[in-house]
Amino acid sequence: MPKITVPVVGQYGLVKDQPTQELPVNAWSRAVNMRFRDGCAERMEGESSVLTTPSITPYYIDAFQTSAARFFVYAGTQKVFVDDGTTRTEITPGSTFTGTQDDRWTGGTLNGVLVMNNGVERPQYWNGNTGTDLANLTGWDANWKAAVVRPFKNYLIALDLTKSGTRYPHMVKWSSSADPGAVPASWDETDPTIDAGELDLAEEPSLMVDCLPMGDMNIIYKERAMFAQTLGGADFIWNFRKLPGDVGALARGCIANFPGGHAVLTAGDVISHSGQGPRSIINARMRKWLFNNLDSDNYKRAFLVSNPPKNEVWVCIPTPGDSVPTIALVWNYVDDNWTIRELNDLAYACNGQVTISSATAWSAQTGTWATWAEAWNSNPFAPTAARLVGCSTDPLIVLADSGGTYSGASYTSVLEREGLAFDAPDRVKVMKGLYPRFDAAAGTQIRVEFGGSMDAENGCTWSAPVTYTVGSSYRVDSFASGRFLAVRFTSLDDSAWRLKSYDVDIEPMGMY
Repeated sequence: MPKITVPVVGQYGLVKDQPTQELPVNAWSRAVNMRFRDGCAERMEGESSVLTTPSITPYYIDAFQTSAARFFVYAGTQKVFVDDGTTRTEITPGSTFTGTQDDRWTGGTLNGVLVMNNGVERPQYWNGNTGTDLANLTGWDANWKAAVVRPFKNYLIALDLTKSGTRYPHMVKWSSSADPGAVPASWDETDPTIDAGELDLAEEPSLMVDCLPMGDMNIIYKERAMFAQTLGGADFIWNFRKLPGDVGALARGCIANFPGGHAVLTAGDVISHSGQGPRSIINARMRKWLFNNLDSDNYKRAFLVSNPPKNEVWVCIPTPGDSVPTIALVWNYVDDNWTIRELNDLAYACNGQVTISSATAWSAQTGTWATWAEAWNSNPFAPTAARLVGCSTDPLIVLADSGGTYSGASYTSVLEREGLAFDAPDRVKVMKGLYPRFDAAAGTQIRVEFGGSMDAENGCTWSAPVTYTVGSSYRVDSFASGRFLAVRFTSLDDSAWRLKSYDVDIEPMGMY
């Protein structure tokens, strides 16, 4: 065989649900802390600690902006704080909250007012003044509870109501419309002078889970159904219609907005839709692997979050034995491929604009210019860009895709492909050399290993590792033989690097 080129190594990304020998030559059977975009495979950036270190274990985070400041609000089980990048302020009301880790907070911004709800206490609101605390939501009956409260247009929408101890698991309840800068004055569905109301979506028997706006629609998710809520005009305040497909959301927080609509983690799939029929975006690639690696006890602690600068949606899950998400299955919705990122016990995440004052000081940086992932003179904390910000149970508030470490700790990126037959699965082959094409700073080191197997189902035997140094190395000399060959790239330092393509020297042997 002549020298063989493996081009466009980022085209297909990571595929775990298919036999390795059946994959295209430029697909990957293992990828950790790597992403695939623009036809290349690149080392994922790390994360930086931002804001003041939390004094509680945070389980929820959201961004909130007023005319005067940008905040991140984060909550534990008992207390709530806001941080503008300079000052942290507790806004817990007079008595602490009594929810648990599984009483996941919901809410959002309505007309410039922050709304929060944990399903245990009365819903809360905050006006953005750090001199005031959260307060009980106006017009809400003290004998009511709601599993979910979220804003939509000028209304608040509540799902799964409990009234005076009686649960209404199919109920959608909406407030009266709110004036700008204010919360709704009433939730009284019996008052004919206002537009508050309620309705049971009981035509489908599964329970309410969550809701999220999509353009002019509010999509309500049950366990096995989706409904579109739209304004109905003069005679009807709202119209509700069931969307195609017998799928819903796995848990609260398992829906993310992206430019094509919603991405949703369901009870057995990851789907996308734009208000029409659902489409699996993971089937035959990572679907079986995801649900085989989702903790059966803490699965409702999974969540989805978008990562706009990288055109990604992260499906964050706890793996068996973990109490919070420790990996993210990352979907690039432009290139339509998947990969895996390790998480530092990330309980929840959101999108928000991080002010420059949140950045780590130069004196506190642990990396070098060569290992810094951003371009010279760029601002990774640009206040106009929405970034992925998460709360770790360490506890830390972290900015994703920032720097070359995880808050100062090194991490390893691995890119691996087994089952390479090069169109000759019956012939024994010897791999003698490899010519990678990297984009990286001179001196960056990547470990390269060859592997070989006579049977693709039983794994392979790996060669001794060889260190490839960008700027001085040209070829990787090693040896592996078998009907099926393999290659593995592993980061050896904190530097950023990108693999565009590679050539391999293959010598064919006999048919045995």
